Order: sequence, then structure tokens, then C-alpha cells
Amino acid sequence: MLDIATAVGVSQPTVSVILNGSDTVRVSEETRQRVLQKAQDLGYQFRSVQHSYRHPRIALVVNSLNMHDPFINAISSAKARAWERDAVLSVFDYEDNDDLKRAIYDVIEVTRFDGVIYARNTPTELAMAEVCPAANRVLLNCFDPTDSQALALLPADGMGGYRACEHLISHGHRRIGMITGEPWSLSSKSREQGYRQAMTQHNLPVDDRWVIPGNWSVKQAYLATEQLLDSDPDMDAIFCASDLMALGVYQALQGRGLRIPQDIALIGYDNQLLANELTPSLSSVELPYDEMGRLAVDEILDQSPPELPIIRVEGDVIHRESSRVKTLANA
Repeated sequence: MLDIATAVGVSQPTVSVILNGSDTVRVSEETRQRVLQKAQDLGYQFRSVQHSYRHPRIALVVNSLNMHDPFINAISSAKARAWERDAVLSVFDYEDNDDLKRAIYDVIEVTRFDGVIYARNTPTELAMAEVCPAANRVLLNCFDPTDSQALALLPADGMGGYRACEHLISHGHRRIGMITGEPWSLSSKSREQGYRQAMTQHNLPVDDRWVIPGNWSVKQAYLATEQLLDSDPDMDAIFCASDLMALGVYQALQGRGLRIPQDIALIGYDNQLLANELTPSLSSVELPYDEMGRLAVDEILDQSPPELPIIRVEGDVIHRESSRVKTLANA
């Protein structure tokens, strides 16, 4: 290949890319034709680019990945969905490093991707121009209010909080406290808003002392549970904004000799694997990350203009032992 590269005036890797029919690097059509012609003149055998099959390619850029984060389900689901549709999805994790993110954007710019999914591991409002400027793009678990061209997919956390609280109400509970996440978190604020809406619509009191931040921490959730019980010893249910924090609730209730659900019912959020491993098993609201990952890939491949700028995807309420009907729990 060195003789072709020398004759045409390009690098040897460029010749290799062209002769192998690869589309991973952008090469001008003029250069491509010159290389192919010179290769033909010299008797080289190469694949015809015009007749080679090309799988659609999608880039997924995410700010940070953690194997224990529920959002990993969205990544796995997106990869599986892409392959179901005969496409290949490449994941780029820039680890919250802006320099690495810019380098990844440079790679995407010179590589022939059919679309870009920009993802955040927690629901986030983005700043202007934060997203890779691809023509065909979808925002996954984030949104940019200034971007009218990209569809944003978010979990319906407000509705999830509403349904979690309504689930407890429908099971006979009336004095329901809530342990929230960090105050700045969009997820936490939305879930709390849903909780308050459900309580209000059912004409139940909402005491601000019943809403305590747990900051997504097991230890803080333990302390929040202690605070809830001190503020109202008659509390009969707790909505915990994450399954992980629910571990702290279990510990605090056990320390006080209170039984779940006979004395206090409990529902979590996320539907992580641990929810089914606890004793009693933990009711929870499922985060719809599997569905969101599939939808993101479908939107990229279908290339249909979004009817709505934001789609909020609902998760199911998973009924388990921790939130049984009050009369049955006390039997």
C-alpha cells in the first residue's frame, strides 16, 4: 500500500481505509477515487465500497457510568435494541471530564455516525450547546429547553411519585411521610411533587415535618426515619425516593421494634434488584430506563421529527410485601 500512498500523496492508513471499504473515517470522494484508480492500475484487489453492506451506526455519549447505577439498564437496552435493528451502537463515557468530552466530539465529527444519543445518568437540564451538534440527535435522561430539534426522553418521576403515594393510600394508609433525595435533584423534586399532589387530591394532610431529605444515602435515610417517627409516632407509611435509601428505613424501623408492613408500610423507587432480596420484599416504582433506551434508538433510526419536545416515560408500581393492605398487614 505504500506505493499507492506515495503515488497519490496520502497516508498509508488512509489507503487501507479506502481499500477495505471502511466508512469509519471521512475521506473526500476525490481522494477515494484517486486511490481506487491507482490501486486498479497497480493490480490491487479490494472490496467495492459501492457494494459493501454498512450497518447503521449510533454514538451514545454519556457523562458517567457506574455498574451499580440504575441508568446502566438504559445503556444495555439501547445496545440490544440497536442490534435487533441491525445497527451498531458505540458508547462513549467522558467521565465528567470536559476535555475528554471535546475529544469524543472530535471523533464523532470525523466518523460517519447515523445519529447521536446524548445521555446523562440522572435527569438533568442541560446548558446551551452542551450536546454534540449532530443533525440527528436524541437526548436521553436530559433535556435542553433551547433545543427544539432534538427529542428528549425523561422518566415521568412526578407521576411515579404520585402513583407511589396513591398506592399507599389505596391500601388504607393516611399518615404518610416521605424521604427525599438531594434537594437540587430534579428526580427528587419531581417525586416529592407527585407525593404532595396525591396527598392533596385525597384530602390528606401534608405536614412539612413529614418530608425529610435523605440525600440518596443509607445513613441519612436512617436518620430521616428517626426524625419522621419522632415528629409523628402515629405515622403508618413511608414513601422512600430510592430503594437504596430504603435500606436505612428498614434498619431504623427494626431498631425501634417496628414491623414492615404491620406497623409501618413502605414503598421505594427505582425497583433495583435489592428490592426483591429484602425481607419483607420492598414495593417499588420501576424506573423505565429499559424502555427509554429502546425508544432513543428507534428515534435515531426512524428519523421521524418529534411531535413533542419531551416524552416522559412512566414506570410501573411493583407490588410486594412491604406495602400490603393495612387490615391484612395487621392480621
